Amino acid sequence: MKGDLPLLPVSWAYPLERRETAAGFGSRTAALNGRPLRYFLREMEIPPRSLDLGEESAVRAMAWLGSVDEDALIRYTPTRLDSKFCSVAGERFGRLAVNRTYFRFCPICVEEDLQNFDGPQHTRPWLRLEWTISHLRSCQRHGIIFEATQPVRRPFEPFDFIETITELLPSMRARSDNAHIAPPSPFQSWFIARLDGYSDEGNWLDDLPLYVGALFCEALGLSALQHPKVKTSGLEPIDWAAAADSGFKIASAGEDSIRSLLGRLNDAQTTTRGVWGPRDTFGYAYGLLQKTVGDPNYEKLRNVVRRVTMESIPLAPGTDVLGHKVEARRVHTVRTAARDSGAHTLTIRRMFRRMGLSGDEGHSSLVDHRLTVVSDQVQRVVEALKTAVATPKVEKMLGMPRTHLLELIARGHLPTITGTAGLAYSKHRFSLDEVERLRARLFEGAVAIDTPLERQMDVMATRRAATCSLKDLFELIFSGQLCWKGRLPGRSDYSALLLDADEVTRIIRSRDTKTGFTQRELADYIPGTPTESVRPLIDGGYLLTIEEFSPEARRKCTFVSRNSADAFRTTYVTLGELVRISGLHHKKVRLLLRSVGIMQALDPAKYGAFFYLRAEVQRVLQADTGFWKYDKAVLQKKARRRVLK
Repeated sequence: MKGDLPLLPVSWAYPLERRETAAGFGSRTAALNGRPLRYFLREMEIPPRSLDLGEESAVRAMAWLGSVDEDALIRYTPTRLDSKFCSVAGERFGRLAVNRTYFRFCPICVEEDLQNFDGPQHTRPWLRLEWTISHLRSCQRHGIIFEATQPVRRPFEPFDFIETITELLPSMRARSDNAHIAPPSPFQSWFIARLDGYSDEGNWLDDLPLYVGALFCEALGLSALQHPKVKTSGLEPIDWAAAADSGFKIASAGEDSIRSLLGRLNDAQTTTRGVWGPRDTFGYAYGLLQKTVGDPNYEKLRNVVRRVTMESIPLAPGTDVLGHKVEARRVHTVRTAARDSGAHTLTIRRMFRRMGLSGDEGHSSLVDHRLTVVSDQVQRVVEALKTAVATPKVEKMLGMPRTHLLELIARGHLPTITGTAGLAYSKHRFSLDEVERLRARLFEGAVAIDTPLERQMDVMATRRAATCSLKDLFELIFSGQLCWKGRLPGRSDYSALLLDADEVTRIIRSRDTKTGFTQRELADYIPGTPTESVRPLIDGGYLLTIEEFSPEARRKCTFVSRNSADAFRTTYVTLGELVRISGLHHKKVRLLLRSVGIMQALDPAKYGAFFYLRAEVQRVLQADTGFWKYDKAVLQKKARRRVLK
């Protein structure tokens, strides 16, 4: 009502366009009826502030005045919810996501409006919702970047769309010609579809509120395309549009796609220096999740980024990662492992390499604070190194000679923390628990004895008495083969351990006798084989060697195996053996063999003797019982004829 007169719909109004806002529809209706928006609203008893905030009563009144569908106008009109959020088409947005003091526009769309509508020219353009949403930066129909406007700002009133666009109409053709081209935007297509109520189950983002998904796409795209410390104030709309599309492509594909991007960003840190933190690594996307840590709608995104952060960045315990405290370090660098353990960085780097945790050799050039490993095993080793002891300390603790200790390490009886057991000249580190465990194993089953008998000796004396190796002696001690072990009372050092020298000697000498041959023995076993020929035959693979216990040396030695010697003797016959059989000079024997085409099977220059195939020699001997009869002239003729053939 206006006074006593009923308020009736206006006579002049355009039909409502798709996604047209109440402020834009009101401005267009007011202009068509010859009134500025601010006067028109007051005359129609619609509070400008209420329309500016999208209050339902004001929007319905505006729809009634223009004779349009109230629900359709309400749906696409931004409505303020509180000081932080507003609502559009059933979706929530941050307060700054909806432009209430200005709008952007597509000049080609405006030119089409001028052609498509009747009425006064300046009233023909209409305000699209897309022109007031900050996430939308280009026209989907015409592929150009929106242009921004600066409407007259009047407190507590919506901007007057028609008033502003009227001033720009004379330059609209030039603006269209000079517009910046924008590629098709999957992000904007998805965003507008969400406004229209459509969703895609295959899109990983569609179970998130639209404002969360939109902001994260932009932030993730900036992280992918820009430096982590980029100044966003210097970015152009086309940069933001590219970021939104890049982020949407990554995020819509799901968690694995996001993790892949974050992994690439983390890998890029290997070429940098200084502090290595999540904000400097993952850039703007991480900053967004930090600022919104109190918003539960971001939790799905935070979970993904938080897991990647803790799995890939060397964070100290107690570090806050998107609202969660790091309880234990999961990623170590050479530097952090050295600092936490007290070991030298070179020791840690070598340890990582031995453990197979530092990647391929391509990582060897990385500086200490950029070579990382992710392993619970590393953390256990780092903790163990804090209280570890070196070889000299263990010698003093056990009262053990260095040679005995090194033998125990080499045989695995005393494990090293850093995996250096099989490496010569390494600086071993040992856990105190392992040292005490070794001590307990040494004295296991030992009986206390005050006055040892003559043959009850310490380990070093027992070894000399039994003339055995340290390897064999430790094998007897730890395998439980000894029936008696003693211990001097009140002592736990290595020298306090007593063994029965007679028992050790008996066990060592009772072992299997050797079956193989020494080089000298082999020369006798294979007639005609010189001693100097044995090593070349071994190197050539004709004879095999084995490790056997030698009663004479009281230790294991290397021998030529009997099986390989028998096989060689069966296959080959030496010139020396043939000389013994025939009773002839070796030159005569060689001439006889050449006359029937039998040549040496092995190179005499390499193997130091003449070896023939035994089967060939036996064949001619069986065929000619008088083979060893020697006639030099006849044999030489036969040999020459064979050469000529």
